[in-house]
Amino acid sequence: MHRTIEDLFTSHVTTEWLRDTRRVFHAFPEVSGQEHETMKRIVGLLDDWGVEVQAPVAETGVVAILRGKRPGKTIGLRADIDALPIQELNEDISYVSKNPGVMHACGHDAHTTILLGVIKLLQALEGDFEGNIKCFFQPDEEDRGGAERMIQEGCLEAPYVDAVLGLHVSSGFPPGKVAFKYGKMYASSDMTKLIVRGTSAHGASPDQGVDALLIAAQILTAAQSIVSRNVSPLDSAVVTFGKIRGGRVRNQIAEEVVMEGIIRTLDPKMRIEVRERLRAICENIAEAMGGRAELQVIESYGSLINDDAITDVVVKNTRELLGEDAVIIRDKAQMGTEDFAYFAKARPSCFFHLGCGFVDRDTPPTHSSCFDINEDCLEIGVKLQAYNVLTLLNSLK
Repeated sequence: MHRTIEDLFTSHVTTEWLRDTRRVFHAFPEVSGQEHETMKRIVGLLDDWGVEVQAPVAETGVVAILRGKRPGKTIGLRADIDALPIQELNEDISYVSKNPGVMHACGHDAHTTILLGVIKLLQALEGDFEGNIKCFFQPDEEDRGGAERMIQEGCLEAPYVDAVLGLHVSSGFPPGKVAFKYGKMYASSDMTKLIVRGTSAHGASPDQGVDALLIAAQILTAAQSIVSRNVSPLDSAVVTFGKIRGGRVRNQIAEEVVMEGIIRTLDPKMRIEVRERLRAICENIAEAMGGRAELQVIESYGSLINDDAITDVVVKNTRELLGEDAVIIRDKAQMGTEDFAYFAKARPSCFFHLGCGFVDRDTPPTHSSCFDINEDCLEIGVKLQAYNVLTLLNSLK
C-alpha cells in the first residue's frame, strides 16, 4: 500500500500542486460563516475532478463522496476552512492575505489543501476499494461551530459514516512528527456571563447602598476555590473571568456589574459539577451581601475524546509510513477546544497534530499575526490520511 500511495501522489498530486493550492487559500481567507468564495473554490476543483459533491452544507460547507466499487464501511475525513479576523503581518511572502483584517492564522488553509490532496490521490483509484470515503469541508470552526450543524444536516448519514479522522497542524514540531493523545484530548467549553445587582448610593454613604463591585470582587476570588478545592488534583478544569465592567462614576456605589468568562473541563460529569458550584458561589455570596446574582451559562464545544482502537490504527500507520521516531504520544490533554469534538462524540474518531514547524527558524504559534507553516507538512498529511482511510476501509469489517 505504501508503494501505491507514493506512486499515486507523484502522478496525481505533487508537492508543487499542494503548495500552489494552499497559497491561493491563504491569500484569500474568509472569516467564520462567510466562506462563500472558499466554498466555490473547493466545489470548482471537485467538479473538475468529477467528484460527487453536496453543497452548501451548514451554509458554507461542502461534503465530497468517493464511492468504492465494492460494498463496505464509510470513513469520514474532516478539514475546517475558515480564517480568523486578524491582520496578517507576513508582508515578505508572496501569498500574504489579500483580504484586510482576515488571515489564515490557524492553518485551516493547510487542512483544506491536505483534504483536497487526499481526494485527488484517492480519486485516481477509480473506486477500486471497498466502501466509501466522505470528506467534510467544515465552515465556522472558529466561531459558532460548523461541525454540529453539518451533523444535524445529515453529513454522517447516507451512507452511514463508521469512523472520522481529523488533523490540525502544529508549529511545536517539524514536518515528519505527528502527535497523538489517547482518550481525552481537548476540553469542553462553556461561556459564562454573570450579572451582579446591588443598590446605588453616594460613594460617601456606602451604608445606604449595596455595592455590586464589592460583591463581584468576592465572587471573583471565591470562584478560584472551585479548581483548587472542588476538582480532583488528578483531573483538570479552568474557571476564568476575563472581562468585567461596572460602575458609572467614581463617587457612586455601583448598582450593577457584569462579568464574562469561560469554564473549561475534560470530564462531562465535572463539567456539570463546576457549573453548579460556580452558580452556588455567585448566588449565595450576592445574597449574603444584600444583592442578587444571575449566572448565565452558554454551552459550547464538548470534550474531544479520541477512540483508542481508531487511534491505534493511525499511530501504527504513522510509524509504518514515517518511521518509529515520528510518533509523539502525549500524556496530558489540552484545555483548549476543538469542534471536531462533535464528530468524535457521534462516531469513533481520531484527531491528531501534524508537525508544521520550521527547522531553520522559529515558527510563530497559531492565532499569531505572523503565523505560517512549513509546507513540507502538506505532502506528509496527504499520504498519511490516504493511508489511514485505506487501512480503515480494510480493517473495519
